Amino acid sequence: MANYKEKAYLLLSGGQDSFVCLTWALKNFEEVEAVSVAYNQRHAKELEYAAKVAAHFGVKHTVYDIGNFLNAIADSTLLKAGNHNAHHQQADNLPASFVPNRNGLFLTIISNHAFRNNEKHIQIITGTCETDFSGYPDCRDSYIKSKEVELSLGLDRAVSIYTPLMWKTKAQTFEMADKAGKLKELIDLTLTCYNGVEEMHEWGRGCGECPSCLLRKKGFEEYKNQK
Repeated sequence: MANYKEKAYLLLSGGQDSFVCLTWALKNFEEVEAVSVAYNQRHAKELEYAAKVAAHFGVKHTVYDIGNFLNAIADSTLLKAGNHNAHHQQADNLPASFVPNRNGLFLTIISNHAFRNNEKHIQIITGTCETDFSGYPDCRDSYIKSKEVELSLGLDRAVSIYTPLMWKTKAQTFEMADKAGKLKELIDLTLTCYNGVEEMHEWGRGCGECPSCLLRKKGFEEYKNQK
């Protein structure tokens, strides 16, 4: 039985975390709709996987294409060529893959989508996490809570943002998928690799070398060893 009677809107990237969030959302809400954002990232393969995941679960899926907007105002190895393992050009304490305020922009887009659907209480789900993550400041719990207030004020209606993975390790997200009976689908249907490499491994698809793949591989091995 659903815990919430309302409809929820999920940011779907095509990766591991948003997949697990979708399984959580389908269990906890009566209806779920997925939204993805195309932003001229170095590879768009993740959007193909997002479409596959949405189709597999039978949820409505909308993709908003914001074109070159982020490329024009931000430096990131997810947008332009570069070493994902290096420091960010503007911040030595952040990885080169950091896209400034990307999550804030995505949350604004999905809240506008829900507002246009005339939702009286906008329910958003995102896979942000600050346990096993790359250090992005817009993934932190304090940022998400602040964004929830900002969106509520900007739209003049209640906005709730759910982050079911915020305090989970990658091993625990694999466990969540396994308990939902969706571990095989998680491995087969998602792509988290920053380089867009689709080579299959025991832990999923990827290059096995970028920060995202290393987190995913480590999480899978930890989960497998604790079973």
